[in-house]
Amino acid sequence: MEKPFRYQAWELTGQDIEEEEEDNEAAKAEEQKPEEEEEGGAEEEEDPNRGKNKQLGESSFFCPVSLHDNQVMWPGNPEIAAKYRGKVYYFASNEARDKFLEQPELFLPTDTPLKPPPLRLLILGPKGSGKTLHGKQLARRLGLFHISFRDRLQEVVLPKTRKRIGPDHEEQLEELPEELPDLPETSVTGPDGEPVEVEEPSEKSPEEPDEEEEISYSDLEENVKNNIEKQDPLTNESLETLLTQFWRSEPFKNTGFVLEGFPRTPEEAQFLAEAGLFVDGAIVLNTGDQEIIARMLPPKLEKWRERRKQKNDIKQRNKEKSQKKRQEAMEKRRKELLKENEEARKERQEQRKAERQQRIEDGEIEEGDEEEEEEEEEEEEANDIEAILAEEFEEEEEMEDEDEEPEEDAIDRLKNDINDVYDGDLNSLDAVKDVLEEMLIPRFVVESGKKPHIVRHYITKSLRYLIENRRSIFERVYPVSEKTAARLLTTGYKHLSSFGHWCPVALYDGDCVLPLADEAHPTFPAVYQSFVYFMSSAARRDSFAADPRRYLDSSAKHPRVVVPIRVAVLGPPKSGKTALASRFAKDLGLVRLSAGDALRRVLQEQRKTSLAKEINRHLLAGGVAPEELVVRAVETVLMDTQTSVRGYVLDGFPCSMRQVKLLTQHGIVPHKVFLLNVDHQELMIRGTNDRLRTDKPYVMHDSAQVLAVKLACYRKESDPVANWYREQHRSLCQLDGTQSKWLLWETALAGAKKQTAHIQQYVYRVRRDTAASIADMCITDREFLARLGEYRQYCPVRLQAHGELVDCSETPGLNYAAEFRGRYYKCAGPNELAKFLDGAAKFVPPLATRLLPTDNLLPKKVLQSAVRSKFPMQLHLQGYCPVTFLSGKQRYEALVPGNKDLLVEYTDRLYCFSDEGARDCFMRKPELYWDLQLPAKLPPLKNPTDVTKLPIPGYLEQTLADALRNALTAAANFKPKYPFLSQDRSAAIYIGLHLKAYNPSSPAYTKQKYRRKLEEFEAQCRIIQQLGDSMTLKYKEPSKRPPKLDVNLEAFQKLKRQIDEPALWTS
Repeated sequence: MEKPFRYQAWELTGQDIEEEEEDNEAAKAEEQKPEEEEEGGAEEEEDPNRGKNKQLGESSFFCPVSLHDNQVMWPGNPEIAAKYRGKVYYFASNEARDKFLEQPELFLPTDTPLKPPPLRLLILGPKGSGKTLHGKQLARRLGLFHISFRDRLQEVVLPKTRKRIGPDHEEQLEELPEELPDLPETSVTGPDGEPVEVEEPSEKSPEEPDEEEEISYSDLEENVKNNIEKQDPLTNESLETLLTQFWRSEPFKNTGFVLEGFPRTPEEAQFLAEAGLFVDGAIVLNTGDQEIIARMLPPKLEKWRERRKQKNDIKQRNKEKSQKKRQEAMEKRRKELLKENEEARKERQEQRKAERQQRIEDGEIEEGDEEEEEEEEEEEEANDIEAILAEEFEEEEEMEDEDEEPEEDAIDRLKNDINDVYDGDLNSLDAVKDVLEEMLIPRFVVESGKKPHIVRHYITKSLRYLIENRRSIFERVYPVSEKTAARLLTTGYKHLSSFGHWCPVALYDGDCVLPLADEAHPTFPAVYQSFVYFMSSAARRDSFAADPRRYLDSSAKHPRVVVPIRVAVLGPPKSGKTALASRFAKDLGLVRLSAGDALRRVLQEQRKTSLAKEINRHLLAGGVAPEELVVRAVETVLMDTQTSVRGYVLDGFPCSMRQVKLLTQHGIVPHKVFLLNVDHQELMIRGTNDRLRTDKPYVMHDSAQVLAVKLACYRKESDPVANWYREQHRSLCQLDGTQSKWLLWETALAGAKKQTAHIQQYVYRVRRDTAASIADMCITDREFLARLGEYRQYCPVRLQAHGELVDCSETPGLNYAAEFRGRYYKCAGPNELAKFLDGAAKFVPPLATRLLPTDNLLPKKVLQSAVRSKFPMQLHLQGYCPVTFLSGKQRYEALVPGNKDLLVEYTDRLYCFSDEGARDCFMRKPELYWDLQLPAKLPPLKNPTDVTKLPIPGYLEQTLADALRNALTAAANFKPKYPFLSQDRSAAIYIGLHLKAYNPSSPAYTKQKYRRKLEEFEAQCRIIQQLGDSMTLKYKEPSKRPPKLDVNLEAFQKLKRQIDEPALWTS
């Protein structure tokens, strides 16, 4: 039975599209936008399927099914659309649309708006552009995971390869042990910057193979290995295994991530679209080739140098090994040859011995002739051995390595390699950007060739709308014209928002003045959900459209009470009063009113009233209108509707105490009074310039004499008026009228807005039955005393929280006063006021547990002159201080006589205190001290001794010691030496002047006179030192002399003629 009455969704047809186009054309035909609207360049054409005026559903142009099922913001296809409850929804596929048509309520929110998924970003760029640096910093700042796709691929194959592979790691250093290297950083980093373990693919890898066994790779590992080494494309199965977990598995699914270095090719980007793995945006780091070379060349060159150094070390070690091997072989061969020669020599010696014996027997030679021949043969044999060794073990010539590359050639080769990689990355990146554009993924191009902190600033600025406005990413705000907004409200199709005609953005920014709405100040309406909102400017409407929830969710703290602005601008003639008042009237829509304006409006608009006739009677008689009639005219004009809504600004009125009192009697009290201060000379200059103007419509009595008379009259009347508003209403704000008019206006506007916001806050809190501050509310002391609460001027917070009686009557002003339920309360300080404003009900009856004592139980301060009137009341505790006595645990030593000037009356007793701190303690908690009893033994009374009866040292100590000590100390520090006087006389004169200058018994005028004399004496004593520092032995021309030398010399000569005048020091 309920089915026919439910909303039904249907597939969007061509007829629906035609009807929508007709409606849009009709709306455009009715709205006639002025040609003077925002000057600027031609705006970019917006997609009609996703434009501002397109009535899209709660999921905006994203597929609601993908958003509900996978938490992925998949931009829907406009050709696959459906309509539900008058709004259009786009879908990723026909299957998603069919699911939506079956049960649309399942995929749409009911009570709360759609919650966007976590932020997912890509960061792309050529190698060396800073993707890792900025990606990690961005992820850490936003609380996201950082994923390096390149390191993720290395992690997949590292257990099998036992080392990093690829072009960047193919040139491994020699003679290094082959061991499994630790990755410097894992491929995934958590929001806190710590590495995160990633669940590896489910394929089981075999145990660690022996070196002789052939390594077997799984399909995924083989594909990844070929991709790293040979740049073979990754298959869709491999990409799905590697990437899907970051979108659909925890902890990545509900946290978000920054994916670095992916996609690298258009095919990989296309895989994201086919798999439904969409991101919020792609950051593209754009860097020039020279910057890339400057970044990547130094580490590559350093690596090349290390490799060259290691090759040279290996070559040197091989050479040393070869030399050592050759020496060992030569030594072995030498031993063999020596052994052979020794055996041959023995054979020869035996043969020669036999031959020699035979020849001796024959008598051919004599004994001893063969010894020299044997020695020569031994030398020849040794030389033959060295020759044989040199021939058999020839020293290898050191050959130059033809493959060794000079450093200059290496630098050129590395630069070319970097350029080749850079060009390839750029080509791939351009193709990837085209695919991302087709996928409707926003791209943020950032120049990364600058300093890192500048690049991070630009990245943050680019992503600002994604981050700050994320909660309103699905919200749709439709800008309309004022005419359309009026029709929507009139027909009841839309409703006026709770803001009325207040601008939500202006309220969020702290603006407290109702925006103007007239031909000169147009409004900028916008439709959000079922309500119409009015913005004060196009920029604010754009801000509202970007994130409406920000301004609506925080609207509770912005009171929307229309409070008219009531200010007065006072000042002397030519001080700029009218200019400032006119600016108030122009920008805030206030009624500018002076005394003359009020009389003229009454005479023109209300000619037949008794007030107008009475004013005419005085004017026609040649007189001036009495002040009573002027005030009545002002009161009559201020009854205008504009004045009641927008407010008024009094221009130069009131200007006398008579007018102030009349205004107060008629209830006309400005909330803020601005007094412009300009000195007399500046006013005369302004008057002269104004008198010489040629654009005056008629001749005026504005001569210098007339202006001087006006200024004199103003000076006579201005001080009482200023004092009245300063002391009675506390609303006076003095401004420097000589500053720039822009600064003067900004200062006055800020003061008026602050006062208005305070009144709005007061009205808002009073309507909610909460306590409100009454500071700067123009409340007089008489009004405050007439509405005092139960605690009078005692702080209720201190009384309830600590049981202390803090009398706030001595605190001037109402800065810490508040109103609650029609009564005024005064607090001891800002902290107490804040507590009272937060919860005033618990500090006043009936919830308050402590009430103010009766009058006889309230301590009262008593002056010494009023003690006689208290007779026969006596000092309690015989004049000892009760506070020091109790704090000293009522011991004998704690009995301190009180000061007779610090008296307090409490329970028909008088109490005397040692200092003001002790008296304040008694005033706060008198019940602690009022009934103390003195001990049996009291300190002896100290009878005063006549000073004149003391011996000479005692008399001097009690009378002159302090003054003489101070004078002697000052003389010792200064060490005076007056020109042409001895040191003794100079010191005596200095001490005499010091005693007269600081005599506590002398009147202020006398002390001031001798202090000037003392300063003059010190300056004259310094002349000798100044002349000694500046004079030289040689004569100098006057132009080359030090400054003030001649002046000091003349003063020095003058002093010689004055030293014998006794009146110089005593008068």
